[in-house]
Amino acid sequence: MSQDIPDKRDYYRINDRVLLEFKIIDPNLREEGADFPISVSPEFHLLNELHHIDSESIGLLHAIAEKDRNIATYVSAINHKIELLASVIAGSSEDLDEVRPQDATLGEGGLSFNHKEPVELESILAIKLTLLPSYAGLLLYGRVVNCNEHIKGDYLLNIEFENITDNNRQLIARHVLHYQAKARRAAGLNQE
Repeated sequence: MSQDIPDKRDYYRINDRVLLEFKIIDPNLREEGADFPISVSPEFHLLNELHHIDSESIGLLHAIAEKDRNIATYVSAINHKIELLASVIAGSSEDLDEVRPQDATLGEGGLSFNHKEPVELESILAIKLTLLPSYAGLLLYGRVVNCNEHIKGDYLLNIEFENITDNNRQLIARHVLHYQAKARRAAGLNQE
């Protein structure tokens, strides 16, 4: 069930733990304005909007920092308070009770993860992805480009994102950069 495709490593990838739900859909369900085919809680929408606002305003915070560091520090502190409240809200969401963290390889272009059953190549998936520990939520569409039986009896699914918005791509890119920075700091501490 493998498809020979060139390896396009245009984006950095990380091995991470994420909350993931997906559903195979008819490609026509991706039309703009159509409801997302996986249920989404109000908390998920709230966190999603908070992260998009954060993404859109990061340039403004840098501009403020250039003019007045004290104001930038204060705005960052308020932003941190909001992130803490959002994490508490996310932690109490009913959505998270049903989904367990799982290993995945994630990049701006797609993700791969193990699944109990094979999924047909070229299938279109609706994907509800929550990044940890920020609980940033993304609603994405992807196409199955590879499905191989794994050693453990599971199937390794390789998904390529389709029609991903710039906001979602930036959110994934920031998550990847934060993850890599954290890994470098941890490696530096272990070498001391």
